[in-house]
Amino acid sequence: MRTITATPKDFVWTGWTPKDIRRAADSCIARKKARYKEIKKIPKGEHTFQNTVLALERSDYDISDDTAKIDVLMNVSTDEKVRDAAKSEIDRLSRIMLDIEYDEKIYAAFTDYAVRKERLAGPDKKLFDDMMRGYRRMGFALPRQKREKLKKLSKELSQLSNTFSHNVNQYRDHILVSREELDGLSERYISGLAKNEKTGRYKVSLDYPESGPFMAKAHNEDARCALAEKNLRKGGVQNMKLLARIVAIRRESANILGYKTHADYKTETRTVKTTARAMKFVRRLLQKTRQGLVKDMADLRAEKGAQIEFFDVAYYSDQIKQKKLKLDSEKVREHFPAWKVLEGTFAIYEKLFSVKFEKTKGFPLWHKDAEIFAVKERGKTIAHIILDLYPREGKYTHACAIQLRGGRKVPGEDAYVAPIGVILANFAKQTASHPSLLSHGEVETFFHEFGHIMHVVLTKAEYASQAGYHAAWDFVEAPSQMLEHWVWSKEMIKKLSAHYKTKEPLPHNIMRALLAAKYHMMFYDTVRQLVLGFFDLTLHTKYSAHPELLYATLVKKYIGISLPKGQIFPAGFGHLMGYDAGYYGYLWSKVFATDMFTRFEKEGLLNSKTGMAYRQTILERGSSEDEVKLVERFLGRTINDRAFLRNLGIMQK
Repeated sequence: MRTITATPKDFVWTGWTPKDIRRAADSCIARKKARYKEIKKIPKGEHTFQNTVLALERSDYDISDDTAKIDVLMNVSTDEKVRDAAKSEIDRLSRIMLDIEYDEKIYAAFTDYAVRKERLAGPDKKLFDDMMRGYRRMGFALPRQKREKLKKLSKELSQLSNTFSHNVNQYRDHILVSREELDGLSERYISGLAKNEKTGRYKVSLDYPESGPFMAKAHNEDARCALAEKNLRKGGVQNMKLLARIVAIRRESANILGYKTHADYKTETRTVKTTARAMKFVRRLLQKTRQGLVKDMADLRAEKGAQIEFFDVAYYSDQIKQKKLKLDSEKVREHFPAWKVLEGTFAIYEKLFSVKFEKTKGFPLWHKDAEIFAVKERGKTIAHIILDLYPREGKYTHACAIQLRGGRKVPGEDAYVAPIGVILANFAKQTASHPSLLSHGEVETFFHEFGHIMHVVLTKAEYASQAGYHAAWDFVEAPSQMLEHWVWSKEMIKKLSAHYKTKEPLPHNIMRALLAAKYHMMFYDTVRQLVLGFFDLTLHTKYSAHPELLYATLVKKYIGISLPKGQIFPAGFGHLMGYDAGYYGYLWSKVFATDMFTRFEKEGLLNSKTGMAYRQTILERGSSEDEVKLVERFLGRTINDRAFLRNLGIMQK
């Protein structure tokens, strides 16, 4: 099969102006209308799987690619006007495309084929079933008045959700500190901070490369408190107003469709299947982790000698690491320069999945920090990966993997469109005096995101809607979470580490301390995840009028920490858009992840045969088959949670 790979001409869009973005959006709309018009022309009784179901599936292919380009520009462009224009066009596209999708004649065309109950199998059947369910969830089985109401709510919800996310990504705040208030931080860290021109004080922003180390290392309690309070107001008051309306729309829409809650609506399409099962999972884990959490919090209190406050956890956790585990995170960081982490990651994934990564030149990208790599198999390019790993003004502030172009078979040809994936991250950038050095947690983050990208670029699914990480939302994290285990292996750490001066891998004494720290504060970290999942599910079942108070109540009840008055944490909780009623999925998917890892644990972390089995069974298949069945096929048995519980340090009774 011929592979259609990207060329430099395919990246002209990286230089789009606001006018270009507008023209691209107009073209998307025109193409969509034209394709739907052709489907509607087909006489009743002549609709087939090919000219209707597949035509509907393929009507979005190049449109999704162009929309992804606009979305990437919104998150990476250095030009504020371009970012704003991209955001505006994403909003407009969402509204207009929704109008196009809510077309009774298109639904009639689909049902004209559906009533024949043609026997389908495999990916074809799943495509049809998902499409049928999708139309039902759009309200096409409802009376016209209710359907119009639902469409109106959907358009408003899309615009508000985009604005909420944009506000989080573009939110900027900082504290100003003296040199004395930076006591505890390394010279490498301090050298990377900007200074306020008027006062000469150092600027510590909410961006993770600055806020993370500061909260863990700064001895000054008042300064840590000030930064933590700023972070708890991320997103701003406006986002709290948006969230109230968003949650109300979700509730009303779910009710119109006949669901009791928005959580019921969302869990229907996930592997968990029901809200009750998701809640049971969260509550069960909260109970099982309670004893471990009590010990974690007692250790923190003993180290501080007083009650733990909301700005204390990272700091006293780090103090315990240094004193009891003899782990100096700055010494660890010195052994993970960015170049070595990339080199080691590439080497591990190459061995595991029988591919090669080759840096490619001549492709115009959006910033000099962005780099593009060809993914090759037996000398042939099968995909591309773009890495944009360092922070800058206006850029997306966390770490994520983006499918820029989805893999899919070309209609009517023996050809496959090679996918393109993007990793955005915000690791500390190289300065004049220090290279870019990653914490071990950031190494784990990069490995995680690279796992997502492998899901994107190694796909062989025929249909784009089933390719890559287009999987059930509470499974999508599993492939990347499984690969996090590699960064806790001595053998793998040696491949990922090299002291930035001596090039020596992580020494034995630091390695021992690092591996011992794997379970350090694991119960606290797990319960924090559970509290977020519980908050999210509760918000979308009981619909609290004051989500910030709901969150504070849960934190106090399950962790024992009081949050400050005036905190509006939900305003900056970006996962409420996209992961709504689904944050439980981060831990739910770990059940799949840790169970899948047991096979590598037994057969070898660099066993190419096992890696190929995993690639072919999980990564290449996407969601062309039920995800649970894929995992069970890879394991050769039914999924269980024993490995998951062991990984949490919980002995199963």
